[in-house]
Amino acid sequence: MLVTRHPDVFIRRLETDLPIIQFPMRNEADIGSVIRMTGLFRNNADVIIPTRVRDYWLAGMAARLARVPVLLRLGVVRRVRDDYMMDKLRYGKFPSGILVNAIAIRETLSQTPWINPKNIHVIYNGVDAPGFTEISEKQKIRKELEIPDDHIFIVGAGRLAIEKRWGWIADALPRIQQSGLQATAIVFGEGSERPIIEHRIREHGLETEFLLPGHRSDIDKIFGAADIVALPSSNEGVSNVMLEAMGRGTMVVATDSGGAREKFTDGENILLAGNNDFDGFADRLLRAASSADLRRTIGANSFETVQNHFTWLKMIYTLEELLIQIAGNK
Repeated sequence: MLVTRHPDVFIRRLETDLPIIQFPMRNEADIGSVIRMTGLFRNNADVIIPTRVRDYWLAGMAARLARVPVLLRLGVVRRVRDDYMMDKLRYGKFPSGILVNAIAIRETLSQTPWINPKNIHVIYNGVDAPGFTEISEKQKIRKELEIPDDHIFIVGAGRLAIEKRWGWIADALPRIQQSGLQATAIVFGEGSERPIIEHRIREHGLETEFLLPGHRSDIDKIFGAADIVALPSSNEGVSNVMLEAMGRGTMVVATDSGGAREKFTDGENILLAGNNDFDGFADRLLRAASSADLRRTIGANSFETVQNHFTWLKMIYTLEELLIQIAGNK
């Protein structure tokens, strides 16, 4: 079952009869939610998988009281504070194991002296890999989004947050224009950085070339119509956006934050800049925009990589083995 503050999010997205239970979980001191979750876990659960920082604490405390094992799920590189008691509890005492989607996350967590590296399990995320989008479907999507036929179509998706660095795309677009190419960039998502990104867009005079339309539920289809998916983030595990784009055979230009280099090689199945290398990122974006042949080749290679390493079945079977092990240890 799913326990959440916002069941409407899951109801919209899940085609399943999975029970969805709502608790307030207003803050990390919401003892009422802890008490109610404790009863739910004690009577129903074999394993609890909290997925957000607040849930690590609330669900971890409830699971501890209910004597149910916890598999904490962590999706980005995070340094844990050695001397902070709440972190010692939610990352050290509460969980029976920590599930991560990149070796880089495990290596960072392993630097914390009171986290046992043997309890950190790397399971790469699975994604759909439907393959290349038909030209007619691409044209339909581009027309809907009003992308001119002669423009390179660059897509980003994710929270408009400081660590995503969407402003890098705004700073890189003038280089593409100066080369004689035309490009339109669209970043889907919402967040607190919207005013700052909009300011960068205005600074470069890109009001018609860089759009922020908000959330969209069919983003994987947009990836299939894109020429390039750009990910300038400073902190990831192995990004789902990256994998979903590659599952459509679309070329990705990214920074090597988190686990990007674990299965991907610059110039082979991705164009990958250093994590803090804006010039490298901008140059790779220009290189991708300049060559349709390069986009096709790297897109095809990335699709093959996703098929080999990031399928749902591979993730599910590996996760199932881990859950059986943890539940059995109970």
